Amino acid sequence: MKLAIVDHALVDLNGHHYEYDGALAAAGRARDLAVTVLANRAYDGPTHEFEILPWFGQGYYDLTSGGRARRLAYRALSALPNRVARKLQSGVRLVWNQRHRRRRTADDSFGRDFLTACERLGLGADDHVLIHTIGVDELDALVGVLTSADRAWPWIHLQLVRRVEELGAGRPRERRPEAVLARLNASPVAAGVRYHSDTEELAAIYGALMGRPVGVLPIAFRHDLILAALAAAPPRSATAPITVGYLGNARLEKGFQHLPDLVEQITGRLGWAGKVRFHFQSPFNIPDGEPGIGAARARLAAFPAGLVALDDRVLTTGQYYGLLAEIDVLVLPYDGARYDIRSSGILVQARVAGKPMVAPEGSWIARQAPAPAGEAFRNADDLADALGRLLERYEAARRAAASDALVWRAEQSPERYLDRLFEATGAPS
Repeated sequence: MKLAIVDHALVDLNGHHYEYDGALAAAGRARDLAVTVLANRAYDGPTHEFEILPWFGQGYYDLTSGGRARRLAYRALSALPNRVARKLQSGVRLVWNQRHRRRRTADDSFGRDFLTACERLGLGADDHVLIHTIGVDELDALVGVLTSADRAWPWIHLQLVRRVEELGAGRPRERRPEAVLARLNASPVAAGVRYHSDTEELAAIYGALMGRPVGVLPIAFRHDLILAALAAAPPRSATAPITVGYLGNARLEKGFQHLPDLVEQITGRLGWAGKVRFHFQSPFNIPDGEPGIGAARARLAAFPAGLVALDDRVLTTGQYYGLLAEIDVLVLPYDGARYDIRSSGILVQARVAGKPMVAPEGSWIARQAPAPAGEAFRNADDLADALGRLLERYEAARRAAASDALVWRAEQSPERYLDRLFEATGAPS
């Protein structure tokens, strides 16, 4: 049996795609599956850990990337203070949406590349294809090829991890998720498609929308690499400062712009100077960063190096897990409205590693890390106070997070991911 993992967003080590794919590939090989990851054609990263074919010409972000004018506008906005940049961003985004999101490009290649991948790998009715990250434009192209090409298709697993309205923003009615999914489920190939999400809440929404079962898959990472990094990290002495960390790209929806104020308030108003230090990962997700992000990173760089360490590199898997292991408390200053039912891979990695954390109140993230291992903040103005509350009970939070980690390692594993994936088709796991 073959398993093809379609990851057209995989272009390098930025983000979690490479590690996610690697975890599933390793788990599949342990079951004697022939696993191939079909990456973006521009992929420029390691190729020695699992089989990667640079294949897809259309990336996850291609149809929403705009052009040179948008990149120049975002470069200027990134350098402005966040409050100013956010006000101007809405105008830039409105113009961009009107120009780019309502038309299909001539080079819409996802469907064509999917078909040729199936032929190249010889995928048939007993094989499986997993598409764990898909937007509505690629979904539309996929439905087109599935319903027009006459061949025996493998099982198709679609993982839907974004809100319906988020996927459909700016698109005409016939190209919104509900319309595209309705066409797929009314087609002759519908019986060979299985739907999944990674939170119970999103699964319920998509299940109600389609009238079809939607399973919930774990969020898979290589636990052995996380545990190895923890074992290699030197233990923190009782008198050493507590290291507060932020992991992932420097993005607006992930609250990176709030970190300079957080440092100032924790070390000033809340009196933790000399008792904490900060280590923030901060690579941009787009060239020059989102509006206000460049200004926030410049403010953080102005703090003493012994207080704030900034890492703007795209880290290898080993470097990333090494940084996670060195962090004592993780801050997730995410936009709670955007993450109310969306998942977070960083949350899962931190829970597997047994790290206490601060997360937005009312979000899926906060529900996965309740007190005493976690602390919730109401809004950006409450972020420093929430971190202060967790620091006050740090030892209790650390012990609780370490205990919870055992459950997370059992539940959120790549092995369990494949179990649930194959169970959805009745195939032996």
